[in-house]
Amino acid sequence: MRKKIPKGGYRVLAIVWTLAAAAMAVAFVRRLAEFNLLLLLLLVLSVLTASNYWKLYRKTPGETARDFLRTPPRFSGRPVLFDSDPQTNDSEENTHE
Repeated sequence: MRKKIPKGGYRVLAIVWTLAAAAMAVAFVRRLAEFNLLLLLLLVLSVLTASNYWKLYRKTPGETARDFLRTPPRFSGRPVLFDSDPQTNDSEENTHE
């Protein structure tokens, strides 16, 4: 069972592989005088992987964006704002021993 990757995750992967492909292109161009088949293969694989992640990013349906100015944030039933709850007598401030 695979974990679903959100749309933002595919975007991060696509950006990382695009940067890797750019680095491989620079390495290939710098050693163009002495042809290196391994660098060419790594460049092609990086470009194909980056394009695959960009396609997956475009295909993945996005999350519904909430308008943060119009809708208040959703909290749980009783949000805990502080470490010690004032209704319980467990805190150190309430014990006078």
